[in-house]
Amino acid sequence: MQWRRLLVPLRLFISGGLLAYLVWHANPAQVWQAWQQADVWLIGVAIMLQFAGVVLSAAKWGVLLQARGQPQPYRWLLGAYLAGQFANNFLPTTIGGDALRVTQLGRRLGSYSQASASVFLERLTGFLALSIIANGAIVWAYLEETGRPLVTMPALRWLTLLFMAAAIAAMTASFLAPRLLQRFGAYLPTIARQPMHKVATALADHFPQGGALARVMALSFAFQLLWVAIHAVCGAALGIDAPFLIYALIAPITDIVGLAPVFMNSLGAREAVFTLYLSQADVAAATAIALAFMIFTVRLLVSLLGGLVILFGGADLHLEQPGDAVPDVQPQVLPK
Repeated sequence: MQWRRLLVPLRLFISGGLLAYLVWHANPAQVWQAWQQADVWLIGVAIMLQFAGVVLSAAKWGVLLQARGQPQPYRWLLGAYLAGQFANNFLPTTIGGDALRVTQLGRRLGSYSQASASVFLERLTGFLALSIIANGAIVWAYLEETGRPLVTMPALRWLTLLFMAAAIAAMTASFLAPRLLQRFGAYLPTIARQPMHKVATALADHFPQGGALARVMALSFAFQLLWVAIHAVCGAALGIDAPFLIYALIAPITDIVGLAPVFMNSLGAREAVFTLYLSQADVAAATAIALAFMIFTVRLLVSLLGGLVILFGGADLHLEQPGDAVPDVQPQVLPK
């Protein structure tokens, strides 16, 4: 449709315009000066921590598949995850990282609905942990009695709260998907009932329970806390003297705001949130923006490993077009 063709230019305009305004307001020369003073060794530590985060995410994906009786080699999971990261950051927007993972896994399982369910739940559990940490940090900042209190705009407080509510609702709906479809499926168009039945069944089958759910959520929280630590390490690389609480706020809130479809890879949103919070710790806007650039650079450098996976044949980039036949047979349950 015509409006879809305008979506990418619009996102570039909004993200690029906001980013240019923030950089210009902070003085580009001062941003560059702050960047040049960064501790290279600490940047290296941040890069290793970022890779460790991908390792955790691939392991969580593996736990979800193992619980379903569809275990995959960890080496393959890690390669597919890295390829997805590369697709998110470097390939055309029509080929998303999650779509790439679904395509690769779907061909191994013989079912794209099963593959989609595993990737969706892997992401959803991460969003839930992200929102809990964000809201916890806001409450922590509100109750903090020492030093200068950190203020979060009401709009951001409501956004993080609604995001957590949406994540909990989506988790509940995934668990109850077959029952919800049985109750409300009659209201769906006839042509949509069979595909929705496949999706509902796949979500319920892949939803982790008991010990598997505990492991998945533990890995989700570990990843998100590691993401906060990466922000703190990069802040230390730039000589920023700020409490850890600030990083516990800016890391998840930036990701939540960056999910808005008007932003491209969180550009503009990241710099705005960093500037908003770090200014409360008397950090110059130029240094805050330099930190935002550093975080983005660390993520890009690690995602380049996915390019090597693709280059050496570790990922199949051929995504089916709408008219292509897509097999969706029920996968054979493998022994645990």
